[in-house]
Amino acid sequence: MVAPPPGSRSSPGLRIGVGAHGTTAAPRRPPERLRCRVPFAVVLAFAWFVGGAAAQQDPLKSADCGRALAALESARADPAAGTAAVEARRAAATRACLGGTGAAERPPPTARAPVVVPPPVIAMPEAARPRPPVVPRPPAPPPFITACDAGGCWDSNGTRLNRAGPQLIGPTGACTVVGQAVRCP
Repeated sequence: MVAPPPGSRSSPGLRIGVGAHGTTAAPRRPPERLRCRVPFAVVLAFAWFVGGAAAQQDPLKSADCGRALAALESARADPAAGTAAVEARRAAATRACLGGTGAAERPPPTARAPVVVPPPVIAMPEAARPRPPVVPRPPAPPPFITACDAGGCWDSNGTRLNRAGPQLIGPTGACTVVGQAVRCP
């Protein structure tokens, strides 16, 4: 076995960058000269890309486009210029500023039928049937005396009315007797 050179970080018997089982132990750092070249190459590529984009001028900002647009505006402002002259200048401006053939045509206007919206239908609730008027019950007939003895009387409700002299006394107080009918408070 060969001993590693002094100052190396590899263990004896192993190759540099390869572990005991043939796997990479740790990534090797590139030499100093390559570490400086990579960022420089990136900066150079970026400068070339930006410089190439600047070399290609925007057609809308070109002198040809400006002259064609000025000619179109002067043709529009001139009342003596006919429609054909304005259309020819428009086609020239289209070719100069946008490229292509310059045969841009407006689509013909189309007439559409108005949109018909049906009126809203609001369902009304069915009219409530009128209820028959509430007829109040006739008052119950007053109780009447059914039987009497020396101590009092019984009325038709089954209540005992005790006698106190000529007066009949019910559970709630003195009662008034009119014929056979009895009214107790």
